[in-house]
Amino acid sequence: MTRAALAAIALIACVTLACGPVASSPTPSATVFTPAHTTTGEAVREFFMVRPTATQPIPFPHVTHIQKAMLTCTDYCHDSAPKGPVAGLPSVKTCMICHDAIATDRPLIMQVADYAKRGVDIPWQRVYGFTHEAHVRFDHAPHLRAQVDCTTCHGDVAKGTVATKNVDHSMGFCVDCHRAKQASNDCLTCHF
Repeated sequence: MTRAALAAIALIACVTLACGPVASSPTPSATVFTPAHTTTGEAVREFFMVRPTATQPIPFPHVTHIQKAMLTCTDYCHDSAPKGPVAGLPSVKTCMICHDAIATDRPLIMQVADYAKRGVDIPWQRVYGFTHEAHVRFDHAPHLRAQVDCTTCHGDVAKGTVATKNVDHSMGFCVDCHRAKQASNDCLTCHF
C-alpha cells in the first residue's frame, strides 16, 4: 500500500472519529445476530481499539467507603474478584445492605434508594477491560492470591471518588509486573 493510500485511510479514520456516528441502515431485529456496526464511527473506534470513557450514573465516593468505612475492594462491591476472572460491580441490593439505615438523608444515597425502590440495578459502567481483539483473558483471582494489590492495576482509588482509568494496561505494563513478581511470561498465560 502506498504512503498516499495510508494517509487517505488515516484521514478518513480521523474525520470519522471527529464527526461521530454516520447514519446507517436500520438496526437489525434482536433475533438476528450480526457482527456489523450500527455506525461507521463505531466500526472505526473498534478497529483502533478506542473505548469510550466510562460515565457513572452516580459519583460513587470510593474515599468514603475505603478510608472512612474501612472496607476493602473485595468486602462487598467487588466480592467476586478473589473467586474468578471478573471483579464484578455491586448490585443495588449490595448498596442497600448498609444504606437502608446509613446516611439515608444524603442526596447520593437517595438516588441509590430510588434505584432499589424501582427494582433496577444501578447501571455502572465498566472502567477497565480488554477489547475482544486483544485476545487477553484476565483473571483477578490468581493476581489476588499472588498478593498483587488492587492499586497496582487500578491506581489509588481510595483517594478519589468516581473510578477513572488511571493505569494503562498495556502489554508492557503486564510483562514488567510479571517479571518483577517472577510470574510466567509465556504467551498462553494471558492470551488465547
